[in-house]
Order: sequence, then structure tokens, then C-alpha cells
Amino acid sequence: MRVFFRTALVAVLIGTLINLPVQGSSLKPSGTITQVQTTWIDRSVATVGTTVYPGDTLRTEDSGSVRVRAGLAQIYMMSESEARLESTARGLRASLLKGTAGFSSGPSDAVELNALDVVIRSLDGQPSHGRVSIVGSSQLVVTSFKGPFEISIDGDTHTIADGTSYRVSIVDDDTQPKTTGNGTEAVRNRKKLILIALIVTGVILSALAAAWIYQELTESQDSPDKQ
Repeated sequence: MRVFFRTALVAVLIGTLINLPVQGSSLKPSGTITQVQTTWIDRSVATVGTTVYPGDTLRTEDSGSVRVRAGLAQIYMMSESEARLESTARGLRASLLKGTAGFSSGPSDAVELNALDVVIRSLDGQPSHGRVSIVGSSQLVVTSFKGPFEISIDGDTHTIADGTSYRVSIVDDDTQPKTTGNGTEAVRNRKKLILIALIVTGVILSALAAAWIYQELTESQDSPDKQ
């Protein structure tokens, strides 16, 4: 009997070990780190060439930055920022938890950022470069360096046009029915966005866009990760 149980235990352990690589390989990578400085992936130091997966959290220190690439889609984070990667069928998707994140999308590689429950999403077939900063408990600054993209919350959707920048406030949607104590069905308080255009001259936006494009072209030529 003892021999039987020992044999069964060995069989279970072998089966578990055999299945571990199969289970790990079923998780689709989110992308690859192509540039990095003083950044952590969860509790590990991030390095160039590291593959990142849905559920990984990237955190930059006060002098840190990081860029993640999947196809032609990219997300970069500035100093003192934090974001959690999420699964998506194509491109990149992440939730910005604090700080500032920029992104670029390709014609067929989309990017989606979630910040304070606001979804920032590139448009199909339209490459875009943009940046999102959390500046308060219910405020963002959203900028397009190139191309349009959408921002939305609870079905309230706006387009950030090419070369524009907005301070975005998240407020209660007063047009929604209120919850009462006399039988009215309880409805989650919906939100809407208020956009205030920031005064950013075309010269500044053009310079920012040109710097971005130069960096992208330089990285494309020098980095072995670029294809």
C-alpha cells in the first residue's frame, strides 16, 4: 500500500511539472521593453528586452522612464508614474494608476489607456501620438501630438483632435435618474467629461511632435527590437 501511494504521488508531481510550461505559455505577452531607466516590474528591476505580460505593474522612480512596444503600438511612462498592463487582442492596453503616460498607435496596432476610469483609445486605421497625465483625483490633462483619438466615460465620448490639449474634469452626470427610497431602481451614478481647451501654441505642439518623430526614427534605426 505504501508503495502504491508513493507511486501515485510521484505521478501527480510529474504531471504538475509537465503542465506548468503549457499553462505559462498560454498567457499572451503584452509587449517588450525597448527603453528603460530606474523602473520596476512589480518587485523586479526592469531591463531592455524584458517581455511584459497582462497583470504586470510598471513603476518609474523620480528619474525613471520606460517604453513598451507591441508591433507598432507603444506606451511610455514618465518619472514617478505607475501603470498596470492588461490583455488585448492587438496593440497595447494599460491602466495608468498615477503620473504620466504617452502612447503611439499604428494603422493596425491600437492603444488603449484607462486613467481614473476614463478610456483613452486610438481610432482604427489612424496612427496617433498622445499623452495623458493624472493631475488630480478627478482631473486629467490629455494632449494629441499627432492624429485624433477618443476619450470616454460611461458612454460620454469626445474626440481629441490633432494638435490639441485639454484639461479634462470628471463630474457627475446630472441628467441621469436619481436613486430614491420609494421604489425607484438603484442606478450607479454615471459620469461625464468636461473639457477645457488649454492654450498651447501650434509652434510648441509642432516642436513636441517633431521631437517625438525624431526619437521614433532614431530608435527604429538603432534598436534591434524594432522590426
